[in-house]
Amino acid sequence: MKKALLMSVLVSGALFAQPEHFQPDRMKNMADMETAMSTIQKGFLYDNINVVKNGVKDLKRTVKHTESFMKEGVGENKINNKMYAQKQAVAISNMADEISATFAKGDRYSAANNYLLILSKCLSCHQTIRSW
Repeated sequence: MKKALLMSVLVSGALFAQPEHFQPDRMKNMADMETAMSTIQKGFLYDNINVVKNGVKDLKRTVKHTESFMKEGVGENKINNKMYAQKQAVAISNMADEISATFAKGDRYSAANNYLLILSKCLSCHQTIRSW
């Protein structure tokens, strides 16, 4: 009886452990993107180009890892999740470059608008991919 119980615990643990493999990466990458966005915002508030550039660099590095927060297949709204997330990631990366460029030129309002566009892309992706 004890062997059967132990065996069932081990088998169920092995079965349920597989999906958890991607969970820490997704959570870490989401937290890293949030930290990068906070760094950019802090750079705006302190009017510090170096802080903004560090946030942009961190955001661009993290957004490349879209595979970590993917739900496979086609979503409820008939959108290919992987392609959608990759498209959003490219757009976020391009807007992050715009933040650096416009902030460096002294155009803080355009940089802030690009920041809001990135935030909008993040929310859009969460709503579409994560079904929020």
